[in-house]
Amino acid sequence: ANAAVVMSAVKVILSYMELMGSQNSDSIRALTRKLAPPLVTLLNSEPEIQYVALRNINLIVQKRPHILENEIKVFFCKYNDPIYVKM
Repeated sequence: ANAAVVMSAVKVILSYMELMGSQNSDSIRALTRKLAPPLVTLLNSEPEIQYVALRNINLIVQKRPHILENEIKVFFCKYNDPIYVKM
């Protein structure tokens, strides 16, 4: 998947979720579950894309902490990850 397209789509969905407010909690929960796989897919890319994806995921998780609660294993560092990805 193209990283720019994935990040743009996630941005649009997060903006839409903000507009929905807390009235549609079931819809927001469903959208949250659908956002995790594309974000995890970005972490299997080249190191440069991983770095940008991790920075953006950090911002997303600050706003919506439960979005990646079932994807913890993806964030473990690999021995051959560049130092800027490990930080």
